[in-house]
Amino acid sequence: MKGYCFSLFFALSLFAGCNKAEVATTAKAVEEQAIALDVMEESAPQAEMHALANVQADVDPKAPLTTTTSQNKKIIRSGSIAVESKAIGKSKQAMDALLKRYGGYYEQETLSSSGSYSNYSLIARIPAAHLDQFLKAIEKGGDKLTERSLRSEDVSLQYFDSESRLKSKRAYLERYQQMVGQAKSVKDLLEIQEQIRQLQEEIDSQESVMRSLKDQIAYSSLSIQLFEYQANLPNGSQNFWIQLKEAFADGWLFVGEVFLFVLRLWPFLLLAGLALFVWRRYKRRKK
Repeated sequence: MKGYCFSLFFALSLFAGCNKAEVATTAKAVEEQAIALDVMEESAPQAEMHALANVQADVDPKAPLTTTTSQNKKIIRSGSIAVESKAIGKSKQAMDALLKRYGGYYEQETLSSSGSYSNYSLIARIPAAHLDQFLKAIEKGGDKLTERSLRSEDVSLQYFDSESRLKSKRAYLERYQQMVGQAKSVKDLLEIQEQIRQLQEEIDSQESVMRSLKDQIAYSSLSIQLFEYQANLPNGSQNFWIQLKEAFADGWLFVGEVFLFVLRLWPFLLLAGLALFVWRRYKRRKK
């Protein structure tokens, strides 16, 4: 009987040891896979850029660039222009139509105007493939292009690095999700869920970076200053009515300033009125 109990106890101990060994083996496998993914994560961007360099080295310098090379480059284009208009209302309408034609939109639009100067401060987002066509159309228009500045930023390394990290984290997350059903205790389950939570946060952050990069690459940002000087307006009746309007506005502004100035003197006016009242009463009593 004792021998039977000893055999049963030995079998149960062996079974429990096997379960612990299985969890330890699974955890070790995940750790080894994580290390492998980290190595791939670090080496993938360099491999990508190295392959790109090899492709560029094999191309004949005199031959035209191939589509493959241009696709591997991730470029963010941006710039600014200033346009002097003779009729800012019509120029703004033409700018709106041109932007809509090339699939762009205004990210910001501000209008400021004074007596002799009107200005639209615009930030336009234009598909990168149509940016040059948009600028050429403005140059061929009736308005004067007074300033132009363009910038190009190569973000290929950052883009491919973020893409590689995102892929590795997704693979790591999938492996941890498979381990949820293999957890042998509540402690193991909580540890796995904590790792899943951290990985999901990192993936969400990396996806936000990728979305921002893709948006900046796909749509160029162009700052536009569309302005008009008073000197650009034609002489004649229109100019006269504009001057009349400005004269009326200046006169009303002067009246307001005088009123505010008098209002600031109320303590002196009050004292003067009180002194006049006392002096009159004094004169009456003297009579």
